[in-house]
Amino acid sequence: MSIIQNLTIEKILWRGRGLARLKSGKAVIVEPAVLPGEIVNVEVCREKKDYVGARPVEIVHPSALRRPHPCPHASLCGGCKMGILPMSEALELKKNILCDTLSRSLHRHMDTDQLPPIRTLASPRGWRYRYRGQVHVRNHLPHFCQMQGQDLVRLDDCLLLARPLARFLDQLCAGLPDGRFTVAASPKDHTVCTQKDGTTINLPFPDHGFDLVLPGNNFFQANWELNQSLIHEVSQAVQGHERVADLFAGSGNFSLPLAQAGARILAVESVASAVRTGTRNARRLGLDTITFKTGNLAREHTWKAIRTFGPTALVIDPPRTGAKHIGTRLKTLSSLRTMAWVSCDVVNTCRDLAVMLEAGWTITDILLVDMFPQTWHMETVFTLHRPS
Repeated sequence: MSIIQNLTIEKILWRGRGLARLKSGKAVIVEPAVLPGEIVNVEVCREKKDYVGARPVEIVHPSALRRPHPCPHASLCGGCKMGILPMSEALELKKNILCDTLSRSLHRHMDTDQLPPIRTLASPRGWRYRYRGQVHVRNHLPHFCQMQGQDLVRLDDCLLLARPLARFLDQLCAGLPDGRFTVAASPKDHTVCTQKDGTTINLPFPDHGFDLVLPGNNFFQANWELNQSLIHEVSQAVQGHERVADLFAGSGNFSLPLAQAGARILAVESVASAVRTGTRNARRLGLDTITFKTGNLAREHTWKAIRTFGPTALVIDPPRTGAKHIGTRLKTLSSLRTMAWVSCDVVNTCRDLAVMLEAGWTITDILLVDMFPQTWHMETVFTLHRPS
């Protein structure tokens, strides 16, 4: 593949890629980690009709903000490309990326000049914040998958992992066969486990005075400290509503605090083990205003149950792939007035929101939550209201 020299990075796009241009004006999409204003040499990886895909091979003139990456695995791993920036600057860059992405993705469905200003919520920790992660195991030892390849590299530490996980990573992997596995730790008592060993861990909700007890193979937000602020923001968005549906509810990250605050909750989740966990915790905590339901949101009978419940507010936290066509279903909920839409992939969320915006719903608040510092990933909370 050919080398292109002295390209100027104009801005950073979704997924952390840089935008540059050839003299002809043709776009060059440069893989992370490059920064706005940097002059770089790149290697062409693919050529398309309307753009060139490339990877950086030399930073000719670095940004004044660039710093040495603190992780010795950074050049091979690629898991925390934004480790080259101070946290505050990385968050500002993410805000710019989000603003650009919303403008590009929503302009056909609304006047994007009418979007509210983007608020930001920083993570308490820049490193050592993950109490849940995945690791490749080979010969009973932890590894990571090399960037732009399939080779596994021995992992002696990961700076994103909370200290309990990092400290016991070798020990956890010693009992696992070859493969890719989830490892987790309790932020409360530092109990560690893998998805295979059946251990339960306690996840504290300090603002609410209770713990969520769940098996290590159940999903929970890895950045548990910042998750408490996320819960607060979502709760504020639906405050005052007595009947709230929580879609893609998991084990009750939002449902349990909302029920404790007095709302009647219908929590819908497709993973049966998460529903069982949520139900057990609700009973243990004496929260009788919450019902967990195993339901596939692609099926009509699930929506019939939601319509019967009659929510006036809704919390939705779909997976990264989004919730394609869900807007058409949401339009059938005549009782619905407010939504808190939690997104971990804004491009897919904008696709899913389009139907609601065209039906007259208004985005009244946008919050960027820096749930994954040192990476391009971000969590975004959209608050929407139905026209009166």
